[in-house]
Amino acid sequence: MVRILSDSMDRPLPLTMRIRKRLHYLICCWCQRYEEHLRYLRKTASKFPEHADQSSDVSLPSSAKERILRELGGRGK
Repeated sequence: MVRILSDSMDRPLPLTMRIRKRLHYLICCWCQRYEEHLRYLRKTASKFPEHADQSSDVSLPSSAKERILRELGGRGK
């Protein structure tokens, strides 16, 4: 079902597959929730800048980086 839901995001499903999906939803609320999450992620991602790394040139000060490393116990090295 995960593959079918993923495919349905890219192209329309045939009528028989849409019917099977609806029948499956009668017994499985988790797949329906999964599809809702996929739709939400797709909608949100489409609004996000394509090059998010270029959306801001602000970086963390070195003191903040050192504090984070200390909190992590040096695991970042």
